[in-house]
Amino acid sequence: MFSLAVVSAAAVSLRAPSTTGSEHHADLGYDHQNPKASSSATVHKHAERILQSQWDKHRRWSKIASERKKMLEIGRITKLVLISTGAVAQVASTQLPVEYKAFANIFSGVCIGAGTYIKTKFLTDEKIKNMAASFKTSQAIKAEVYQFRARVGHYGKEPDEKVVDLLRQRCSSISSKTKDRKFLNTLPDSDSHPAPGSLDTIDEYIEKRMDHIIQDFYLKEARSMNKRASIVSTCETALLSMGFLADSIPINMVPDAFQNAVTSYSGWGVAFTTVSVAFANHLAREKFSDIADEYCRAAEQLEDIKDNWPSKATKSGAPGWEKTVIECENIIQATFVKAANTRTGGKDLPQELKPFKKDAHKMVWNPDVVCGTDNSGFYRASARLEWLVDNSDLSKQEARKKIMSEFPENF
Repeated sequence: MFSLAVVSAAAVSLRAPSTTGSEHHADLGYDHQNPKASSSATVHKHAERILQSQWDKHRRWSKIASERKKMLEIGRITKLVLISTGAVAQVASTQLPVEYKAFANIFSGVCIGAGTYIKTKFLTDEKIKNMAASFKTSQAIKAEVYQFRARVGHYGKEPDEKVVDLLRQRCSSISSKTKDRKFLNTLPDSDSHPAPGSLDTIDEYIEKRMDHIIQDFYLKEARSMNKRASIVSTCETALLSMGFLADSIPINMVPDAFQNAVTSYSGWGVAFTTVSVAFANHLAREKFSDIADEYCRAAEQLEDIKDNWPSKATKSGAPGWEKTVIECENIIQATFVKAANTRTGGKDLPQELKPFKKDAHKMVWNPDVVCGTDNSGFYRASARLEWLVDNSDLSKQEARKKIMSEFPENF
């Protein structure tokens, strides 16, 4: 009996490693009974890793853009305060007793000089261009990730190695095209921020993409910018009015008891006018209202798409799904491009990335594709077609071919 027990225990111990090995393979996602499932799981893990890597690129560019935007805003406000303070001190030097005039003049010169230095060193066109370019790059990579999740455009099928590699290539090309050394020295924030999950159903796409960008970005930013524009505009108007009153009050018509006070006040007219001009320049430079209008217009267009979403386009691959999602993505991307151009005047910003040329025979005409923007807002391919037919002596077929050659990524 004892010998039988020893033999049985030895047999169990000899079999144990093979069982552990099977469990180890199971932990790695390998299924001996279903190799296809194991391969699918491996591709899925690979896709998620690459997707997260590209999402981190977006977050790094977004962080760079936010830091640059913050520094520009601080610089402009500091410049505004310094120039305003300098103007006030300059006028005050004429009103103060003799022993304080020299100090007031020196203080005025220092403030105005510092404001000018900040403008020439920290508020240059180059810095504004870099901020807008990093913002644009961030949003372009973000758009690729969302299209991948929604399975539209270049990614309109179940993710495999080729589709995942295409995502990596496009995001890397967008990132490298900007050529910004700061990107190499910037890491995303340490807090966990995973890439967006699945967006291949109507509820997921509307909630996680459309509602998020409408409520948490477009409308929020538009309200903030309109509020700031209102504050700056009110200050400008009040200062300009005070300057006008100071220069227009007739001293000889003022009672003798108030003439000293009125004379003193009239001396501040130049200061009020100078500061009001500084506020006006600040408002013109920031372009709050123009960008707010763009965001509100885009939000309205996305809301209109939501209200008219095709009833059959409920998930990826369904009729009308790709057309509707691509229309949304085109509007979102065009809005960010136009906002970046508004901030910089379109100076030397990277052009839209179109490194992968489509086969013309595989393009499908879609009159609702957003092709670009003009003074009236966004225009669709149908509007471009009508203009070409009316103004370029082209047939409808020729106009369609021309438009698809101009905007190959949209068809």
